[in-house]
Amino acid sequence: MAGVNFVDIYMRRGLKAVELPFTPGLEGAGVVEAVGPGVSNVRPGDRVAYAQQQGAYAEATVVPADSLIPLPENMSFEEGAAFPLQGMTAHYLIHEYRKPSEGDVVLIHAAAGGVGLLLVQGACHLGARVIGTVSTEERQKWSARQAPTTSFSTPNRTSPKRPCV
Repeated sequence: MAGVNFVDIYMRRGLKAVELPFTPGLEGAGVVEAVGPGVSNVRPGDRVAYAQQQGAYAEATVVPADSLIPLPENMSFEEGAAFPLQGMTAHYLIHEYRKPSEGDVVLIHAAAGGVGLLLVQGACHLGARVIGTVSTEERQKWSARQAPTTSFSTPNRTSPKRPCV
């Protein structure tokens, strides 16, 4: 299963140069079929995800074992293919760049996007009060269903303020 990100679209449209032959896809998820000599961190049959490895759109890919992320049984391959790049970006921002504390107020732009929603969820989990911006009323409604304890603002309207719990 392959994830799709803007960089994949840029590559397909020729907006980002690639060497040919070229198989698109930078992140994916699946089951390990075989491992090379000396590999001990994964076994055939393990469910995994990965990012920044070219060729995820192929039927099968060869990925360095140290690039594999264990995929829990309760996470689908679709979810596993969708989270690595956005998830690692959000994790870095919320844990390494600036970790919010209980009671902090955090403003997250593009809160309905992949990274934005993960930031909203992470900041709420850490006890911050989150205010998110979204581009449309539809995204505001969708975001409020995903993170009901967060305030979301569009250019023309603000949702009711509710504290993160």
